[in-house]
Amino acid sequence: GVAADGVKAWKGIRYAAPPIGDLRFRAPQPPERWTEVADATVFGPACPQPVFPNMPLDLGAPQGEDCLRLNVWASADTQPGDAKPVMVWLHGGAYVLGSSSQTLYDGRRLVSHGDVVVVTVNYRLGALGFLDLSSLNSAGRSFDSNVGLRDVLAALKWVRDNITAFGGDPRRVTLFGESAGAGIVTTLLASPAAAGLFAAAIAQSSPATSVYDRDRAGRVAEAFLGKLGITASESRRLIDMPMAAILAASQQVFDEVPVRNPGTLAFVPIVDGDVLADYPV
Repeated sequence: GVAADGVKAWKGIRYAAPPIGDLRFRAPQPPERWTEVADATVFGPACPQPVFPNMPLDLGAPQGEDCLRLNVWASADTQPGDAKPVMVWLHGGAYVLGSSSQTLYDGRRLVSHGDVVVVTVNYRLGALGFLDLSSLNSAGRSFDSNVGLRDVLAALKWVRDNITAFGGDPRRVTLFGESAGAGIVTTLLASPAAAGLFAAAIAQSSPATSVYDRDRAGRVAEAFLGKLGITASESRRLIDMPMAAILAASQQVFDEVPVRNPGTLAFVPIVDGDVLADYPV
């Protein structure tokens, strides 16, 4: 990590295996164990996302599919075992934009003025994180639902298992976020899969009602495949599809859905009977 101005920071910590190849559109898997010293001095890649010219974002890091990383901040005097409260931040961005490395989300201010350990998390976005393709499962290809939510659950499990070494208390984790990040917070409040992973929650401007059913998710998936010019029976092609094509199709669907159905988003959590059994509100 890096220590400066009374703050220690560990950046780009891998909490799951790279979601590439056969792991694209799949639930996050544990990372391979390593024995060498990991570089925690620079942010990991921001998760792939379209570029909106009218809404430029400085993501703080280049985009890349190997993006399941998190960052930890603590005051310089924090020691392993101090058991300080932990605050885990989820960025916003309509489920299609943003990253944990944006300057706005630097944790140094919170740890300088509050006796806490701060964690910021990347999770997969847009079609890669919130497009439900599970209706296309077949003998040749399997897709998981709510992949972006599963990423956050994997990050919270990493916090539970490792934050003591950074001076945090895994029993006193507050999950907080804004906009889409807050939507994930309110959704996970209703998820049995999140039981025991956080003790408190703060949702800032949550789109809490932006959770949809499988039928609607299936229509969005059909529209997405149509933009790519492939049929449901050709869904296996998605694992090798160039990222530029996936992002272009994502942007088109993201733009079109609220035109047809004002007030809705294209890529959102769904009630899948697994991660989420019912609507949070």
